[in-house]
Amino acid sequence: MEGVFCKVAFKAINQNGSSETISGELTDENETEIASIETFHAGMGVFTFIPMLGKRYYLKCRNGNGLEKLFELPKADPRVYALTTLQRNKMLMVGVRKSESSPNIPLYLLAHNRGMVFYFAAWDNTDESVSFPEESLPAGVLQFILFDEQMNPLSERLVFSKNYDSGKVDFQTGKALYEKREKVIATLNLSPSPSERAGVRSHFSVAITDDSDIAVDSTTTILSSLLLSSELKGYIENPAWYLQDTAESVTALDCLMMTHGWRRYNIPEVVKGNAEYPTTPFQENQEISGKVKTLAVSKPVANSEIIITVKDGDFGLTSSDENGTFILKDFEYPDSTSYFIQALSKSGSSSVELFLDGEIFPELIHAPQSPVKEIPVIQNELEPSTFIEKAEQRAKYDEDIRVIQLSEVEVTALRIDRNKEEPRLQFWGNLNSDVTIRRDEFEKRAPRLVSEMLQTIPGVRVSPNGVINIRRSKDPPLVIINGMPFAWPDVMQSPYQSPLETVSVHDVESIDVFKGADAAAFGVRGANGVISITTRRGIDVLREVEKYRESQALNYTVYTPLGYQKPVEFYSPKYETLEAKHLSIPDFRTTIFWKPDIVISEDTGEVSFEFYTSDFPTTYSVVIEGLTTNGRIIRQVEKIKVE
Repeated sequence: MEGVFCKVAFKAINQNGSSETISGELTDENETEIASIETFHAGMGVFTFIPMLGKRYYLKCRNGNGLEKLFELPKADPRVYALTTLQRNKMLMVGVRKSESSPNIPLYLLAHNRGMVFYFAAWDNTDESVSFPEESLPAGVLQFILFDEQMNPLSERLVFSKNYDSGKVDFQTGKALYEKREKVIATLNLSPSPSERAGVRSHFSVAITDDSDIAVDSTTTILSSLLLSSELKGYIENPAWYLQDTAESVTALDCLMMTHGWRRYNIPEVVKGNAEYPTTPFQENQEISGKVKTLAVSKPVANSEIIITVKDGDFGLTSSDENGTFILKDFEYPDSTSYFIQALSKSGSSSVELFLDGEIFPELIHAPQSPVKEIPVIQNELEPSTFIEKAEQRAKYDEDIRVIQLSEVEVTALRIDRNKEEPRLQFWGNLNSDVTIRRDEFEKRAPRLVSEMLQTIPGVRVSPNGVINIRRSKDPPLVIINGMPFAWPDVMQSPYQSPLETVSVHDVESIDVFKGADAAAFGVRGANGVISITTRRGIDVLREVEKYRESQALNYTVYTPLGYQKPVEFYSPKYETLEAKHLSIPDFRTTIFWKPDIVISEDTGEVSFEFYTSDFPTTYSVVIEGLTTNGRIIRQVEKIKVE
């Protein structure tokens, strides 16, 4: 800006994208030094000068290695406006600077925070500035924009407001010191006063980690993520540092506001009424769409009946329009759910061809990677760190990282190429059994009866009279042979013959045992587990069916689109019995407990959770972060000691 006092912020970064410490001089075209410059924090700095019309200005910069570079500054413009800000005596003052050649035109000042406008008015040229009490400003990044009469932006300035309410919760445990594998009951109390917690709910995340393994991240917190780094452009080193109440952090924070532009909202277009809308609408529910055509000439089939069946018995019906297209929506199933989809003509004929539309996903945009700095690790060889000590203990007991030195082994057998194996055929679809016994295992063990092979499976019990129970169930499991269910006879029946013994061990191709959640897919009869036997003759039948399907059936298919993800709970062991407490398997967890969805209701004002300590005497860090419905942001770190 010509002839006007200017404040210029800069940021120096190296070729790796990391901040660089530099120093140098501001010079004119005659190499006359005007001001000295140097970085203040994280490669950022600021300098001031008054540019003159027609002159060129340069920054001569040097890094710590003596490398010197010259940068030319933009030319001074005689017809521009610039916003200025000043925070003093708990007031924020916003002013407008202009050069003598700037035209006297109507101006408008707009201020918003995360898209919410909190100030908009015509600029009074008789006033030097507009003042805002800091206590009235919203928390976070504030954007001030100066517009002309046609709502064209002339200048902008970012300011950070620390007017946020950071609350605190009362964290309590039953004891001050805990033993190994001992239960810990922790309580979070937001406010003991019923009047203060009335109408206020709180949502928290609690993470408990071992201080011997993991240091609590103090560079990024819920405060810095919500209020600072998520609102700025580019990589910010140690964003939580800027939220301290120190003179250095305040100065660096203002440099950060001037060097990291904010482009989340296109405010100039928004104020003109030109709002942008997403090209890909958000997904409200699942949908399956496609088209039905004739086999001969591939013409659209109108009024075709579309039947969609889910493995648990649910089904849906729809029909194609005059163009042969159809769509089924307003349903939701978890991920990995398979749908059997069949199309029939208006008369019920299967001589039609079914085409399904592929899933549509938003275009993937790769975010720029943050630079990774190599941090030197300095350790005293005579005094190994606690982390090394704990890692050595893990190496002795943990099966995942146990090291056993073996003597040389020479392998003479031919390598089996699993990729060339024929895909396995199954009568029960794509369900995953808990245990599978294949033909080669029968040949190794040479059992007399099928039940002898089942006795080798953990959780399967075979009684002397031949009745099988899975996972201590009182009733026998469902037995399926080549896709057909078989009933168990009366135990008192003579002679008693288990349905398993109707199959010769020499004819068995594979046995699949369902003990877990997938057994529920077989209905009520699978509640006590499922034993599915496939014989060699059954495999031949399946092969013939597959051949027929590939050559004949074009009117149906099995479709497995993406569905919603089932919630998964963080695993934390429980030592509720003496047997579990004295289990020989060591417990050297690094993350002791994690729960991201702890809710404190407005009725009680508190919530409790429990976990068990591990086998290492140490100190735990309890990181508590969350939000309340009245806008308070909570972040605190507590400690738990284990002897």
